[in-house]
Amino acid sequence: MADRHVPHALVALLSTVFVALGLSIAALGPALPEFARVADIPVSSVGVLYSALFAGFLLSQITSTLLLDRIGTRVTILGALGVFATGTAGLALATGVVSLLLASGVLGMGYGFGTISINLVASRLLTHRPAFVVNLINAVYGVGTVVGPLITSALLNAGGQARWVPAVGGAAAMALLPWAWKVLPRDGARHLPEAIPSAQGRHLPVALVLIGALVFLYGGVESGFSGWAPTYLERTLGVAPASAALSMSLYWFSYLSGRIISTALALRVGPAVVLQGSLAVLTAGGVLLALSVGHAWGTTIALVLLGGATGPIYPSMFGVVTQRFADRAAFAVSAVSAIGCGGAMLLPWAMGLTLPLAGGRVLAAIPLALSLGMWLAYRLSGAGDAAVTAESSTRTG
Repeated sequence: MADRHVPHALVALLSTVFVALGLSIAALGPALPEFARVADIPVSSVGVLYSALFAGFLLSQITSTLLLDRIGTRVTILGALGVFATGTAGLALATGVVSLLLASGVLGMGYGFGTISINLVASRLLTHRPAFVVNLINAVYGVGTVVGPLITSALLNAGGQARWVPAVGGAAAMALLPWAWKVLPRDGARHLPEAIPSAQGRHLPVALVLIGALVFLYGGVESGFSGWAPTYLERTLGVAPASAALSMSLYWFSYLSGRIISTALALRVGPAVVLQGSLAVLTAGGVLLALSVGHAWGTTIALVLLGGATGPIYPSMFGVVTQRFADRAAFAVSAVSAIGCGGAMLLPWAMGLTLPLAGGRVLAAIPLALSLGMWLAYRLSGAGDAAVTAESSTRTG
């Protein structure tokens, strides 16, 4: 596609799909107590829902290369929308723990195939600025994460059930299918080198493993804390579920703002500086959260700091990885993503088990512990120094 003729309808479609995805994912956290009742398990154990979700996501990561190579992005995206919608409907209609976990796994697969293939399409739209459209649609994803908890809050105030809200995003995905059929590029089955890891040097450098460890811990902040925060607010502040869901809209709005601001900053100072700044703000938010258990204002400010810091970390990490491992960027990103999926599968479940301990104080301290671990992994990897050097060479070269 020529840069002079960027298809605005296609960009609008990709952005709208990401809004639907963000809506459903952000709506899971406020619904966890209801899912626990459906599964007939303690609320502190329902974190297995996230384990199933990211197991499906990991499966999509593993199989996406083959699928994209055989059938192309168009068919993959169309199928992903249907799979995603099926998973959200399954969550709303589940009658027990098995059906609930199966639905979550299906949702994770649809989410994974959708994000991978949509990002791939977006990266082709501007050859001279391939990251611009990717950053744009990932920022718009944050709009959905704000809307999801808002809908949940309104529905709970009206006497409804939060478990139906993820299906709103699924219904939107299904409604988008005719538009997607019309505007998605007909790439068909073709070789997609940008989606396929390099076969050269498949060993994992230590620095890459350490960045993977950073993303592993990040899964505990984005998926774990954001998922458990509504229940945490209910228990430590004594607020109603609708009010807790409304507070999460503030968290996700800060997430969205952080991602938008970081997209602009990355063009000026590079992703390594943005990542370091995000980790610093994340640490500050973790300290405040740990010190503010039971205090509404301190907890609210901590939510804003944690949300604003969490938004930029993942895209900034991708920028650092592609600079640090420029000769094997696809392989490096794939490896880091796979390691990160492990954190998203395990940490939310483990964090939920701490919910009953010490009046929520253990859970409140976990974001700080995770942020310090991320700092350590980042510094040991040396990725920041390498990325900054690469950025400086590019500007002076």
